[in-house]
Amino acid sequence: MQEDKRVKVTVNIMGNEYTMVGYDSEEHIQSVAMYVDKKMRELHKKNGMLNNLMVAILTSLNIADEYFKLQQELEVIKKEAKKPGKELEDSRYQLRKAKEEISRLNGEVEDLKQQLANSQEEASNIYNEWLKAQKEVKDMAERVEFIEEQNKDLENMISRMKSEERRLREELDEFLRTFDNK
Repeated sequence: MQEDKRVKVTVNIMGNEYTMVGYDSEEHIQSVAMYVDKKMRELHKKNGMLNNLMVAILTSLNIADEYFKLQQELEVIKKEAKKPGKELEDSRYQLRKAKEEISRLNGEVEDLKQQLANSQEEASNIYNEWLKAQKEVKDMAERVEFIEEQNKDLENMISRMKSEERRLREELDEFLRTFDNK
């Protein structure tokens, strides 16, 4: 692991030079010193009766106050930054549940489609059986009609034969009478 090099920088705060040593860049150290110098000068300008030590202490307190307020803001921002992640996670959970529900419903739809296909096949079979039964009923009705016609023909024939038989009996009787009379 490579160690960062220490940087040595001379800065000016309230007219005094200080040598600073750190691991940050020279530009960063100079920026921090300029910020402290600006804050101390602003405070000294407001109250010129304060000595440099008092200005340094009050400036430190003001900067610490700013730091704590920024820390609180940062915590609020971090919490706010987590919200979209939490909402995204919640949305992903809801999406996963919705996909599971869709999958379950698709399974039910497939089952219902199969039941419908089975019902349609059964209905088709019943319809075909009904058609066969209708044809058989029609055939039977035609057969009954044919038999009834034959029956009428036979009854007519029987009736004619009976008439013929009567007539022949009468002739026979007549003939026998005539024959007996002789």
